[in-house]
Amino acid sequence: MSEYYELEPSLNTFKTLSIQTTYKCQQTCANCYLGEMLNNDSIPDVDLIKFEEAIKQLPKRTDIRFIGAEPTMNPNLTKLIKIARRNGHRPSLLTNGLKLRREPYAQELKDAGLNLLGISMNGGLENDIYVDMDNGKYAKLKMEALENIFKVKMLPHINVILDPSNVHVVGPLIDYIVEMALKHNVKFSPTKFPVMLRLKSVGKMGFYKDTHTFSIHELKKIVTDLHGDDIDFIDTIDGHLEKRSLTYKFPTDAGIMLGKITDWSVDDDGIPDSGSKRRGILTDNYKVAPFFEYYDKAQREL
Repeated sequence: MSEYYELEPSLNTFKTLSIQTTYKCQQTCANCYLGEMLNNDSIPDVDLIKFEEAIKQLPKRTDIRFIGAEPTMNPNLTKLIKIARRNGHRPSLLTNGLKLRREPYAQELKDAGLNLLGISMNGGLENDIYVDMDNGKYAKLKMEALENIFKVKMLPHINVILDPSNVHVVGPLIDYIVEMALKHNVKFSPTKFPVMLRLKSVGKMGFYKDTHTFSIHELKKIVTDLHGDDIDFIDTIDGHLEKRSLTYKFPTDAGIMLGKITDWSVDDDGIPDSGSKRRGILTDNYKVAPFFEYYDKAQREL
């Protein structure tokens, strides 16, 4: 069983440090690891001064990932991005994309120093799937957001939580990603512009659908059914051997696109990807802790 621990930021060893930017969100998704912490008014947004004090102590350049609930609900997001940049770190964002349907907002994030963001598109291009998984008709808004991301030349990682109800959306979604890239003269490259499609199984932590959780072997089968049996899967990411994730590449008309599959089924201790040495989080007292272990502890203490 993985143990919870906290470290001073100066002792951080995680490559990626997530920042719980806010617990507010416009959506009430069926799968949300925050559980009862979602839209909990008793939990404050991240503090700008304490955030900067913490990341100044990090011993080396770190991937700073702004997450939520929905980080764009924090009015200080652009300030947070600028703080991460001026302290020498690499900011990224994990978003539902709804506010990026407005091109000026997408440009504002880009101008603040954001180059990489993950956008969730669980329903692909289909409203019925979004209603089931994310409790809203979001297809058009998400499609507009993805186009704006390409338009302002930010790098998207497109995230899809898969269960048996939405496997069929992946192929048309890839086609739309490629269509938008070509429309805005974006060329995919594994080294220069590594656009990625991330397919994840349902992680049964917090709120989640009572549905089948795909194993890594089932996710591999979904990918090979789409792209053929000659796909090469790689189990090492940034020098770390991954227990639950595999990466791969596949050709498109816009260039070589990256893919990643992740099995988020929980371990015996009720935590997905427990003991990860790659993924950490800045806690509410501005220490560093392992990512999912932190949320497990926080939810048990509510």
